[in-house]
Amino acid sequence: MGNDKNSGGGSRIASLLANVGAGAATGGVYGAAAGAVKTFLPEIIKTAVIIVVAILLLPTLIFAALPNILFGFSSSIVDDVKRLTDKAFSIDAAYREVQNYSQAEIDRIIEEIKASHMNEDGEADYDEVEVDTDMDNTNMYWFIAITSVAHQQDLFSMSEESIKDMVIRKIVSSSAILSRIVGEGDSATTIRTLKIDIEDLDPDKLMDKLGFDDDERNWARLLYSTLSEEQLSEADDRDGGGGGSYVNYGNITFSDTSTTVVYYHQFDARWADLPYGRTGTISRSACGPSALAIVVSSLTSQRVTPPEVASWAAANGYYSEGNGSYRSLIPDGGAHYGLTVEGIGHDAERLVDALNEGKLVIAIMGPGHFTRKGHFIVLRGITSDGKVLVADSGSLARSNEQWDLRLILNEAGRSTDSGGPFWVVSP
Repeated sequence: MGNDKNSGGGSRIASLLANVGAGAATGGVYGAAAGAVKTFLPEIIKTAVIIVVAILLLPTLIFAALPNILFGFSSSIVDDVKRLTDKAFSIDAAYREVQNYSQAEIDRIIEEIKASHMNEDGEADYDEVEVDTDMDNTNMYWFIAITSVAHQQDLFSMSEESIKDMVIRKIVSSSAILSRIVGEGDSATTIRTLKIDIEDLDPDKLMDKLGFDDDERNWARLLYSTLSEEQLSEADDRDGGGGGSYVNYGNITFSDTSTTVVYYHQFDARWADLPYGRTGTISRSACGPSALAIVVSSLTSQRVTPPEVASWAAANGYYSEGNGSYRSLIPDGGAHYGLTVEGIGHDAERLVDALNEGKLVIAIMGPGHFTRKGHFIVLRGITSDGKVLVADSGSLARSNEQWDLRLILNEAGRSTDSGGPFWVVSP
């Protein structure tokens, strides 16, 4: 009897590690955490234990079982782990091509619709084509979460082709011939416009199309929430607790360290309500561009403001609609502005060394003193007694405080995606 019990436990742990690997492939630590929860899903999915397990249980399991996925090691003495890692990297590469897959599918749809409006002589029954696209209704975090659930979080059932197929399934289109008269009298001409509308389904509609049941929807939402670290500021996150009109913060600099830091506030009256993407604003979701603007303006001769960086980020695919910024904004955006950006993961020693050397560090923080969800800030120095100085675009008050290093390390985001949660920035 005892042997049967132990055997069952071993099988469960094997299943756990497999799901950890599947999750890690798509979401780093958080994805792996969700993988562990999945193994014990029947017992805990409807309870708050999910959150406890996701936050507390997985770090030990991940660091013990999958070091090369987390740290980017290219080899392992354990064949199964190496095989898992190789698969993880291939799926990650496919996810990075989703935007290209989407554009290819849009181009295919347009050509197919145009061909369907040709007569037997090969002549078009329209005079012009007008295409409207409405994409990113399902942002990348949602896409990864839904794709993972659709594959039962089985990494080895996923492939580049299956991810392309998911891209195709989330895109829908419609078309119609619209006529209008141009000119008057004898010179009047009828213009026929082939109107093509293309969009990607939002998460709920995509899950409807895939036939997700309630458990699968809940599982996708859990994956999404752990992957995304939503960077959405609330009104009461403002200095003074919200309410009232926005303040013009003027020209603020911090000169109490070896590197003078130019400070920008998200809620500054000059740009608080300016757009970030289609649905965001600078005050609501542009902590990433604001942090990048701070380091660029501090380390180079350029003076770029949060809305300028936000405009570039949105135009180049770094805005996650309805969520905030993808982590890749920091290394890629830094390079765009001529800076050297090095992701150091959770390496506390390298973090302290960088700050002691006068370098700036961009950090993404998780729930705690700086945010209830996710929030990019700049670490701008360290005092002689080890206190960390920050430039927090969401709060001038927090930017004037000194913070315990342990608190910063404990509240930093868990995922190592794009080299985070700490990025050392140099000129």
